[in-house]
Amino acid sequence: MIDFTKVGMKITKYRKQHNLTQDDIADKLFVTRQLVSKWENGTGVPSIDVLLELCKLFKVSFEDILCLNEETIIDEDDIFKGKNRMYVIQGIIKKEIVVNLPDVFYQFSPVERMMILKAIKEGELECNLGNLIPRLTQGERSFLRKEKEK
Repeated sequence: MIDFTKVGMKITKYRKQHNLTQDDIADKLFVTRQLVSKWENGTGVPSIDVLLELCKLFKVSFEDILCLNEETIIDEDDIFKGKNRMYVIQGIIKKEIVVNLPDVFYQFSPVERMMILKAIKEGELECNLGNLIPRLTQGERSFLRKEKEK
């Protein structure tokens, strides 16, 4: 799984190391400066063709620019720090990111909380419910109960 925020930080790092502006990158890749900004902010990711051109421009590997060989380190005080929220949520559900759910559950938005609870309900994700249930809203508890009764 690719963390777009981390990739964006990597693109920014290499751009600055090569003393290039976002406009310079945009001109070399035939894209807009706004698109380069989206990549750097982690709200977008370059196409495969553009990624290959970035690798040539920066003289780095595809794996390097996509951070494929880097370990994801999670700060349990702020599990989203420097990371794309959906990357973290999907990583937790896929068991690629390990956290103590009851301890970090308060950091999720209501929609993210339901994504996690749905994964628990469907058996995709394991959690000590005895520790999690006291941290749930009444609606979230009801959601888990209804699903278990089926």
